Amino acid sequence: MKIAIILAKSYSKRVPKKNFRIFNGKPMIHWIIDAAKKSNVFDKIIIATDSDQIIKKLKKYNLDFIKRPKELNKEKYGIDEVMKYCLSNLSEKIDYACCLYASSPLTTYKDIKKGFSKIRTNKHKYVFAASNFSHPVERSFKLKNRKIKMFAKKYFNISSKFFSETYHDTGYFYWAKAMTWRKNYFNYNSKSSFVKIPNWRAQDLDTLDDLKKVDLIFKSLYKKNKQNI
Repeated sequence: MKIAIILAKSYSKRVPKKNFRIFNGKPMIHWIIDAAKKSNVFDKIIIATDSDQIIKKLKKYNLDFIKRPKELNKEKYGIDEVMKYCLSNLSEKIDYACCLYASSPLTTYKDIKKGFSKIRTNKHKYVFAASNFSHPVERSFKLKNRKIKMFAKKYFNISSKFFSETYHDTGYFYWAKAMTWRKNYFNYNSKSSFVKIPNWRAQDLDTLDDLKKVDLIFKSLYKKNKQNI
């Protein structure tokens, strides 16, 4: 059996009620549910939440639910602990489990299918979504006491064409075998692989500005093709 577990906690510190903000006419969480269904990969789609209210709101989608402890919302816990908890509460024989986030509307069904195609080769413990940084990280800097400080001064005069491409996790999905989730912890290493998300479609949703950017990208995509973004 192949399952999707969509993580939907009851609150967001940086963008309040993020999962249910109206986004292109639908609640934010609708779009990842839609992508999961359109992928035709999953035998079961499960919402893992700490909120009875969220369960009530999503009943119309005909999904399964797991009520997870609010304790798992604490920052010291990550997807590993949540996935382990969810899988321990399922009696079915699960072969593959994909962790999805409620607030990732730019995830497409094609991304999810590509991830499954990779994980089923049995060459990787984990397959996740990642994108390239648009500028070399070697040339980055930060503000310290309101003063600019480069991370590595030695790279200041080196042309960007000499740097290797670097990537970051987009937080869109994480595929693994159920047994891998139960016994291991996700990491960026040689045992993992990723599906590359185009840079312009890789966007966090941590601020209201992020929300505006994602909304503009999403609307542009759906104007071009409402079914095959």
